[in-house]
Amino acid sequence: MELPELDLLNPAGVALHPVEVHLLCTFAEVEAPFPLEVATASTSDEERAVLFHHAAATLIERDLADEQGPLGVAEEFAYLLGHCSGVVDLVVDRGGAGRLGVAMLVAGNDALLVTQDAADPHGALRMLAAPFDDAVSRLCRVLPTAEAPRTAPFSIPKKSAQAIFEVMVDRMPDDDGESPREPRPLTQQELDRLLADHGIDEQVLRRMTTALHPVEGSGQVGLARRSPSTEDQWQRVGDELAWVDTPKGRFRLATEDDSWISVNPLAQDDLRSAVRGLAQRAR
Repeated sequence: MELPELDLLNPAGVALHPVEVHLLCTFAEVEAPFPLEVATASTSDEERAVLFHHAAATLIERDLADEQGPLGVAEEFAYLLGHCSGVVDLVVDRGGAGRLGVAMLVAGNDALLVTQDAADPHGALRMLAAPFDDAVSRLCRVLPTAEAPRTAPFSIPKKSAQAIFEVMVDRMPDDDGESPREPRPLTQQELDRLLADHGIDEQVLRRMTTALHPVEGSGQVGLARRSPSTEDQWQRVGDELAWVDTPKGRFRLATEDDSWISVNPLAQDDLRSAVRGLAQRAR
């Protein structure tokens, strides 16, 4: 069983296969932070041992490990898993282009960006070590450009909104090469029935249909630190910042309390500032 060859020449950093990253996490005895996906599809300890054996060999072949352990950017990743002060995690759903996930591991004035693009056929993760300020700038460049809509904020019932947004997001194109590459808006009849089924009144209905339909993209960014109770797992610190992109522009979705979600226009500069603020808290 061999690991596939990866495209190693990429400005996003050194490419590692998910199995290689899983091996590094096992070496560090810390789970991979969200949103990185590294779990192997093995069904037994024996199969995982075979995969790890080949992963170790490929790391050694590329001077990312020796008989004693990881080297280079692989060593930095394994070290930061156990010693970083925080991780900024960013997820951008780009519709037909698929999901892009980034974890920025922070330690003082240094950082490591780990990027995983759902469009990569092998699920490769790319690691790039950079000074803190440079890493934050690179992270902000991942954010798609969108205008803030000229509309007043409004609120919608949380439970109803979650159910409706799930349906809307499901209408976004899949990255399978076969589905339509454009969002598939609900018909007016479908939308009316969906809103009525979830108790949305006429006034909120008009605001939602005018502002939030169809969903063309979405994203979220947050901060995590290792759990003090387990040390090998991560826990969320504070609230995530979540948004949706529509033809009208970008809206931030924020929980007001247990019952309501506020919908607010979100400017590009404000989103970048929020990302920079989370990065500073991670130091």
